[in-house]
Amino acid sequence: MSESHRFSDQTHGVGVAAMFPDQVKQKTFLLAGLKKGDLAATTADALAYGGAGKIIFIGLSQRELQPVIDHLNRKHRNVKMLFVPTDTASLSSVRDAANTIKKMGVSIDGFVGFPTVMAVPWELTEDGNESHFQQNYLAYFLLIRLLLDCMSPTSRVVLVTASLRTEASAPTWEDVGFAGGETYHCLDGFAQSMLANIQFVKSLAKIGKDRSISAFSANPGNTKANVQTYVAWEEISSWLQRRKEAGEDLPILLQQAPKSLAQGSATVLRGLLDPDLEESSGAFLDHCQAVTLPYLDFPAGEESAEALWRRSQELVEAFLG
Repeated sequence: MSESHRFSDQTHGVGVAAMFPDQVKQKTFLLAGLKKGDLAATTADALAYGGAGKIIFIGLSQRELQPVIDHLNRKHRNVKMLFVPTDTASLSSVRDAANTIKKMGVSIDGFVGFPTVMAVPWELTEDGNESHFQQNYLAYFLLIRLLLDCMSPTSRVVLVTASLRTEASAPTWEDVGFAGGETYHCLDGFAQSMLANIQFVKSLAKIGKDRSISAFSANPGNTKANVQTYVAWEEISSWLQRRKEAGEDLPILLQQAPKSLAQGSATVLRGLLDPDLEESSGAFLDHCQAVTLPYLDFPAGEESAEALWRRSQELVEAFLG
């Protein structure tokens, strides 16, 4: 049995995987958002090290990512690695990916969704949605909905988010498109997608109780793939000025000390594997610990989460059939 004090911001993902062999060995994991040398690859390496049976990767370009998969194959020859090309900017592509995975006939024991865009200029997807909102959140909302029947009993869903102030308020989701881009800032777009993942996880935890499916959002911290190291200071400065002009004392996202990818993957993997977290399904995890969010946790944040679910349902309705 694990206890929360066994985990800290210094814990490495490989160590977490080693703690829970029964939750890793010969299990099937689906990792969405694979990129070169990033958190998804590090997480996959830890799962393979722990003896996973099969890892299915979702990413944009197999040609670009094949060297990552080949590297993992050379290190872990007993783990079957599969790749499903998917463009999260296209909901029809996400639906096709779900159908491909269904045809594999596998039972998914764990799903992890990583952000695929970070603080990019204003852009709409082919489906007409703001880029962050669709690629970091809505695509996973659709994918998970389509794959629920493929998830095994006691399976886990983890959506990777960013650092968050615990006093963050619950959004209304009335304008996920930033007035057609007129009120848009790249960090607001990114922050909205992260809040959406946090609220979606809480709703998923609620509906997943009957099927023993647990769900968590997880902040890996300030790794080299984090918004803190990716975004130019000028963008951060302009965002902070906008928050000040709007009368907000503090931004939604926190600044945090740097972490290695191995340390960042630990929080993700604890959410994915630790049986002791089952009773905390829906929680936001930071530094490997479940964190209370007074305005987002249910019941306080339930109305916001339900509004998000309804809006998301409308946006993906045509792709659920």
